[in-house]
Amino acid sequence: MKVLIMKEATIMIKAILCLILGASASHCSKNSTSPSTPEVQILNGTVVVMSADPVAGDEFTGNMYISYSGGNGAAFEDGNAITSSGVTGLNAVLQKGILEKGIGHLVYKINGTAAAAGNANFTLSFGGQSANVSVLVTEKQTASKMTWGFFDDSGTPLSFYDGFGKKPSMVMMFDLWDLTGNRDFPTAFCNNADAAGYLPHITLEPKMGLVELMSGKYDADIQEYGQAIAAFGKPIILRFAHEFNGDWYPWSIFNGALVPASTYVQAFRYVQDKMKAAGAVNARWAWSPNNANGANNPQTLDSYYPGDEYVDIIGMDGYNFGTSQNWSSWQSFSQVFGNLYNWITGTHPNKPIFIAEMGCSSTGGNKAGWINDMFLQLETNFPKISSIVWFNIDKETDWRFTVDQNSIDAFKAGLNGSRVISDRTLGGIIK
Repeated sequence: MKVLIMKEATIMIKAILCLILGASASHCSKNSTSPSTPEVQILNGTVVVMSADPVAGDEFTGNMYISYSGGNGAAFEDGNAITSSGVTGLNAVLQKGILEKGIGHLVYKINGTAAAAGNANFTLSFGGQSANVSVLVTEKQTASKMTWGFFDDSGTPLSFYDGFGKKPSMVMMFDLWDLTGNRDFPTAFCNNADAAGYLPHITLEPKMGLVELMSGKYDADIQEYGQAIAAFGKPIILRFAHEFNGDWYPWSIFNGALVPASTYVQAFRYVQDKMKAAGAVNARWAWSPNNANGANNPQTLDSYYPGDEYVDIIGMDGYNFGTSQNWSSWQSFSQVFGNLYNWITGTHPNKPIFIAEMGCSSTGGNKAGWINDMFLQLETNFPKISSIVWFNIDKETDWRFTVDQNSIDAFKAGLNGSRVISDRTLGGIIK
């Protein structure tokens, strides 16, 4: 079955009209800048990029990206469903779009429930070319596994973090975009992370404000950033405008005024669409609320959600400030994350979850005891968390788990648990 229905009858009618009206008619002209029939020279089925991997027995919805070359710039409509062979139960539907004049990618929406693990095979036909593609369906994991990562901009060598029993799987950085300054993709950071065996995790901070970001002035920057992600060629986590439900960032409160949640949703989609159009299909997009709203932000988390098709993984940010601030008190791990975790698992049960930022103050309680309890809680009450990222610097307070030997020993003991693994795919979530 062809993915794109060519509608031969319509083409024949147009051909007859051309004979009657003459070749000068706009829809007949060979000089038209918008071809009516999409054509490609090569449809590449050997490299398949998936937004996520389907799991045997689980209902699945995701995107499959297939590259092509020699596109002619024609528009095309949604295709018909193509059923999988090999592993059955999945369907692929071409999503409408406009071909690039040259190299680009097609998007197929994949949905259904795979009957087993293995390869789900699809035969695709488009633009005069055909390709056979395979989508890997993974086994359903019966035991939850978890990885860990870190943030540290103090100049500590990355290799330092390999010395705690289980190697980290992820390293995070903050990439600030402002009215002025560098907005280049951090290629060096990603290359260093990759060389160390870590998944790069980039937190993109649009501090010029969301309306300004979408003004068109930064479209070239967004496109170049997306092209650089594509050139890097390996998966990254891209966390856009985190902690949006707070009141301390300009994407939450701008010039003293509350930024509507709808503006945030629009910006999230705006940036992602443009980066994907530039080829950045290897970015996995994280939506990352804070564990609690800011006092000046009454907007609900639901109102901030960009949609399942825009969110690959959900992050949680939260900290035990202890008594380090005049407004704070000592909180357990469950007190920091319990409410948000329950909301996410209740409203988005099929989305992967990770802790994108976390830390514990050294002021106001027993930090080593807090870490011990954290790993116990992760094992018993937070089974869906796939990874944690520790904010390991001294900033608002001393967040470091490396602050004293007791805390280091507690962290090592927790990493030694059977649930913790080293895997830069976060257990197959990021591929």
